[in-house]
Amino acid sequence: MAGRIPQNFIDDLISRLDIVDVVSARTRLKKAGKNYSACCPFHNEKTPSFTVSPDKQFYYCFGCGATGSAVKFVMEFDGLEFPDAVEKLAGDLNIEVPREGTHQQNREPQYRELHALTQKAADFFEQQLRTSQDKDKAINYLKDRGLSGKAAKFFSIGYAPPGWDNLQNTLAPGEKNDSTNNKTIKQLISCGMTIEKEDGRTYDRFRDRVMFPIRNVKGQVIAFGGRVLGDEKPKYLNSPETPIFHKGQELYGLYEARKIRQKLTRMVIVEGYMDVVALAEFGIHYAVATLGTATSEHHIRRLFKVVPEIIFCFDGDKAGRTAAQRAMETVIPSLLDGLQARFLFLPDGEDPDTIVRKEGKEAFEKRLDNSKHLPEFVFDSIKEQVDFDTLDGKARFGQLAAPLISRLPTGMLKELMQQQLAQETGIKQEVLAKLLPTETEPKNQHKTSDSKPTQAQVAAKAAPVSPISTSTEQNIHDDYGNHQYDANDEEYDVGDFIDIETTAAAPITKDDRQLALLTQKALTLLVKFPESAQRITPLEDFEPEDESERLLCEVLKKLKQSPQSSSIGLLIQWTATPFSEQLKEIANQSLEIPEGVDPSNDIEGILQRLHHRALRREWQLLQLKVSTESVGKLTAEEKARYLALPKQLKKHKK
Repeated sequence: MAGRIPQNFIDDLISRLDIVDVVSARTRLKKAGKNYSACCPFHNEKTPSFTVSPDKQFYYCFGCGATGSAVKFVMEFDGLEFPDAVEKLAGDLNIEVPREGTHQQNREPQYRELHALTQKAADFFEQQLRTSQDKDKAINYLKDRGLSGKAAKFFSIGYAPPGWDNLQNTLAPGEKNDSTNNKTIKQLISCGMTIEKEDGRTYDRFRDRVMFPIRNVKGQVIAFGGRVLGDEKPKYLNSPETPIFHKGQELYGLYEARKIRQKLTRMVIVEGYMDVVALAEFGIHYAVATLGTATSEHHIRRLFKVVPEIIFCFDGDKAGRTAAQRAMETVIPSLLDGLQARFLFLPDGEDPDTIVRKEGKEAFEKRLDNSKHLPEFVFDSIKEQVDFDTLDGKARFGQLAAPLISRLPTGMLKELMQQQLAQETGIKQEVLAKLLPTETEPKNQHKTSDSKPTQAQVAAKAAPVSPISTSTEQNIHDDYGNHQYDANDEEYDVGDFIDIETTAAAPITKDDRQLALLTQKALTLLVKFPESAQRITPLEDFEPEDESERLLCEVLKKLKQSPQSSSIGLLIQWTATPFSEQLKEIANQSLEIPEGVDPSNDIEGILQRLHHRALRREWQLLQLKVSTESVGKLTAEEKARYLALPKQLKKHKK
C-alpha cells in the first residue's frame, strides 16, 4: 500500500499550478474583468455564477457555494479521490509524486521551509544594499543604469556582498555541527543559495552581485538572478533548478506586472532582468523575461491567459533572428482566433534597456505598435531562405510555410494564411490544400480549440476592467446631498442607438469606470446599512459583467431573504467564502450619512444604471446583427427583443 503524499509536496504542487489552466482545460471560461466566469459545472444554471480568480487562485460559485483550489476542482469535476487528483495534476507537470516512507520521500525538501528561506535571503540582500560596506559600488551601478530607488524597491532588488559565507552565516549562524544549523545549511543547498564542495565545505553561490528576486504567481520568492558589477563571467548567474524553481515555467516580472493593477492588453517578452526593470522605470509595466531558457509553450499559455497579444523583442543580429524563429514555432499552436503574436527587432547593439533610455516611452511603444505580426514574420522570414523569383524557389517556399500553417489551431487566422500562401505561390487553394500536411490539434488547448472565442471573449482580453479599490468614506460623503444616481444621468433617444459604430469588443469607457466605482459604493452602503435592502427592488434578468457586480447582487439577494439581518449577520453568512475578508473590511469602515438621507435611493439608482447599460449593450448587439445579416435572420426571440428594447430604453430615461 502506497504511503501518504507529503503535505509539503501538495503545497508546492498548488504553488506551481495556475487554476485558470486547470479549470479551462475542463470547462470553457470567459474573461470577466480580472477574473474568469462560466456557468457552474457543479449545478444547472442558465446564467454564469461561477468565477475563477487567477490572483487568488481559487474558484467560487455564487449559486451553489462550491469553492476551493485547483486540486479540489479536479476532485469534484473528474470524480477523483484526493490522492488521484494530486497524481493527475502532478502528471500534467511531469512531476513524480513522493510517498511517505519511501526512499524518495526521505530526500524530499520541506517546500514551505524553502520558500521561507528564499524570502529571508531576499530580505538579507535588500538590507545589504542599504548597509553593506561595499554597497556604494552596487548603488553606483544601479544609478549608472538609470535605476531609481523606487524601482529598486518595487522589484526588491538587493546586493550580495563580497565574501564566501555572508548569507550562510546570517541564515545559519550556529555551530557547524549543530543539528538545527546543519538542517538550514542543507536547505540552503537544496534551494540553490549555497554550493557544497566534494570535501563537504559550503559557500554562497551569489557573491558581489546585484540580486533580482524571482517570484512565482503567488509572489513567493523562489529563486534569484545575480548580475556582476564588473566584467567577470558569467555576467548573469541564475539559481539552478530546485524543488521550488523550474526555469521553463517561470517568467521574471509577471507577478510585478499584475501587481501594478493596470489594464493589461499586451505583454513584451525580453531577454534580461534589467530590460524588465528599465521598461517599468519608464512606465512600460508589461514586460517579462525568460530565465536563461527559450520561451516555452508553458510561458505562452500563461501569458495568453492574461493578455490577447504577446510581442517578442529580440536583437536584430543573427542570434536574435534565430531566437525569433524558435519563438515563432513555439507560439503557433497557441494562436487561437483573437490572440496575436508579434516580433520586434531592435537596432544592432541596442536592447530594451538602452533604447528606452535613449528614445523614451512613447518612441519605444511606437516600435511595439509597428512590430511585425506573426503572418508577416512567417512569410518574410521564409522568403529570406529561398530565391522567391524562381519557380523552384516558390515551391520551396510552399514546402517550408505549409507545415507551420498546418500547426495553427483551426480558425480564421489559419484560413487567411492558407489563402495568402496560395496567392504567394500562385497555386490554387484547392490544390494547395491537398498538399498541406494535416496535424491533429494539440492537446490541452483549454477546450477553446473546439470553437473560436466569441467577440466578447476577445474583447474581455483586449480591455479588462481595471480593478477598483473599496470606496473611501470621503468618496461616499462627497456624493450624498449633491447628486442622486439614477437612469436620468444620461439622456438617450432610440435614435442614438440606430447607427452607433460598436461591437462587443468596445473599449472600456468613462461610464464603465464610473459604474465600477458606483458598484463598489452600493456594496459598501448595503453592508453598512443592511436594513435598506428591504426598500430596494432587485434587478430581474440582469447578468452581472464582473465579480463586483455579482457580489453586489448576491449580497442584496441574501439580505432580502433575511430581513432581520445585521452587518454582523451578513458577515456570518459569507464566512468561509473567498469574499469574507473583503466584506469584513467594508463593515469595519467608519461611515455616517446625513440625517434624513435614505441609502436605498442611491443603491437602487446605481442598480438602475447597471440595468440601463445592460439594455443598451443588448440593443447595440442586435443592431450590429441586423446591419450585418438582416432582420429576417433574427430568431423569434431576438425579433421580440429588437422591438421591445427601444420602449424599455425610453422608459429608463424617464
